Amino acid sequence: MAVIGASRSAKKRGFQVVRALQRAGFGGGVYPVHPEGGEILGFPVATSIDRLDDSPDLAFIATRAETVPGILEQCGEAGIRGAVVPAVGFRESGPEGEALERKIAAVAKGNGIRVVGPNTSGVLNTAIGLNLVGADGIPAGGLAIIAQSGNIGLALMTEAASFGRGVSVYVGIGNECDVAFHECLEYLADESHTQAILMYVEGFRDGRRFIETASRVSRKKPIVVLRGGRRESGREAARSHTGAVAGAYPVFRAAMRQAGVIEVERTDELLPVGMTLAEQPPIPSGAGVAVLADGGGHATLAADALSALDVPRAELSQKTRDRLRSLLGPAASVRNPVDLAGAADTSPEVFTATLKMIYDDPAVGGVLTAGLFGGYAIRFAEELAEPESDAASAMIEIVREARRPLVVHTLFATHRTEALERLLAAGIMVVDSLEVAVCAIASASLCGQVLGDGSSADLIASWTPRGRDSSAPESPVIAAARTEGRTVLTEPEARELAAATGVPVVAATWCRTPEEAARAADDIDGPVAVRVVSATVSHKTEAGGVALDVIGGQAASEAYTRIVAAVRAYAASRGLEPDVRGALVSAMLEPPVAELLIGVRRDPEFGPVVVVGPGGVAVELYGDPAIRVLPVTASEVATMFSDPSVGPILGGYRGRPPAHHATLVDLALSLAACFESHPEISEIEVNPVFAYSDRAVAVDIRAFLDASTPFCS
Repeated sequence: MAVIGASRSAKKRGFQVVRALQRAGFGGGVYPVHPEGGEILGFPVATSIDRLDDSPDLAFIATRAETVPGILEQCGEAGIRGAVVPAVGFRESGPEGEALERKIAAVAKGNGIRVVGPNTSGVLNTAIGLNLVGADGIPAGGLAIIAQSGNIGLALMTEAASFGRGVSVYVGIGNECDVAFHECLEYLADESHTQAILMYVEGFRDGRRFIETASRVSRKKPIVVLRGGRRESGREAARSHTGAVAGAYPVFRAAMRQAGVIEVERTDELLPVGMTLAEQPPIPSGAGVAVLADGGGHATLAADALSALDVPRAELSQKTRDRLRSLLGPAASVRNPVDLAGAADTSPEVFTATLKMIYDDPAVGGVLTAGLFGGYAIRFAEELAEPESDAASAMIEIVREARRPLVVHTLFATHRTEALERLLAAGIMVVDSLEVAVCAIASASLCGQVLGDGSSADLIASWTPRGRDSSAPESPVIAAARTEGRTVLTEPEARELAAATGVPVVAATWCRTPEEAARAADDIDGPVAVRVVSATVSHKTEAGGVALDVIGGQAASEAYTRIVAAVRAYAASRGLEPDVRGALVSAMLEPPVAELLIGVRRDPEFGPVVVVGPGGVAVELYGDPAIRVLPVTASEVATMFSDPSVGPILGGYRGRPPAHHATLVDLALSLAACFESHPEISEIEVNPVFAYSDRAVAVDIRAFLDASTPFCS
């Protein structure tokens, strides 16, 4: 270890790191470097990097940001192949800092040096005593931490120690100018001391590589992530409905779920969830959670919280309920949640016996206890301390025999009674927050689902983007748009591309004059829709570019003239050329079961994603849509149409029949195939899709090239 910028001042990182390495018992050589030379904590100080007696493996560069490129050059000449850069003043500080960060990345690459940071809080590996964080007393253990916040990383280490746990590896990933999140995961997957990986993330340099790696690693070790900046707006311009409703965080959330990564939303959930998944088995897929409480209020709140997280609750058999009734008496509730109703207040062994009966039920995959356990001696009588400790030991044996997880919520968690210490020592999570306890047991359920059905994770992990064959000519449709300098395809162009990959589109005639519109309408038996075709105006309804329920040729001609004029006025009010190219005339369709939006877009962090949500003109009024990162299986797409955002409207309501899900799945997969076949497309969207009981039809299709903002939104 070379510590460049070493210092004799205890206030500076250049001293703190040397001291931390010494106290941690680092087994390798420690080589402080400072122009003044001398000695620091017994280590001789080299006056420059080229004066080192050895070629260290790693350099900790404790100097100002502007000095880092030159120091990296010197490290390369000295044969140093790794560097940790804690300095700030890079990308996070503005354009000049961003340019400096690009420079150190280039220098590092040119010299074969891997860099952690910059803006990193340090690196820790307790197994070898490598402490570049500078904090003392960090115990070794099975939890690895990767964080973009030094304070959060330190808080997790401190919290772990309070539970009697420790850290295997810590990486303050910083700005990710070189070493990235996914590379840390690759290392930790085979790191023998690591049982679970905890992450605090504010953004990925390469989100696609991360989920591809996480999809593999999550099958070996649990990964738990907390995202910072979940509600940040304006990270990218919303170019269409798909872009507007599928912002950065919803895509992140979907990507983590597909990759098998467990997401939490609070800092106090990260460690308890990680400990639970590291030390207890997941809940088997298809099994439910049982709640055992010694108070009705906690039982009710636990049931509510599990329901809010879509965690299935176990349906206890009649045999189990009869056994519980015999043990607990008439006052207790023997359904799930099971409420002891005071039966264990003076007899902790009743708590244990009840737990055993619950675990004996095959429908139960895991148990959450809530209330007072571990504090009976405090709450009721001191003489209960020993029986309660014995009950805790019995609970541990029950859980081990059942091989299903247990999470304990208790009001007395901070008291750390003998009973609770025994549970914690056995790897059973004990917390005083009911919400955190529910999150922990819910994560065990989600982890079991991920392991039980890993098809999506496996597909992502093995996927290589297909793209267009470089020897194949560009689509004439796309080539024409490129020639004209357009990034927005007209609807006929988008329809042609989508139909070629099997998207069912509503039949329509492209008319370029009012007379052609009249003839097209006369050829259709019944009312028609007339929709403007423009290369600049994508939201036709907002621009007045749609006329519905038009009957007869004369009315169609008048509608054509009216909507073209409206769109031209709309564009002029925004200082744009309208570029109107006619109108599409199509038969009015019968009212569908539901209107949907189905789109595929290129997310800047995770690559191509498919989006499904309620469609029509009020799409932004609804909540988050269902999102999946491509590629997806047909079965996974099918789950999107059962999502709370669209499932209820597809199931049939107000006397309507249910929609035909299989045709919707086919349409979504066909649209994804169109997107993948044309890498020039940055987004393609069908809104609305008319869903019927026997078919699905794409009514309006829009597509954009590259990542440019369309001319008019």
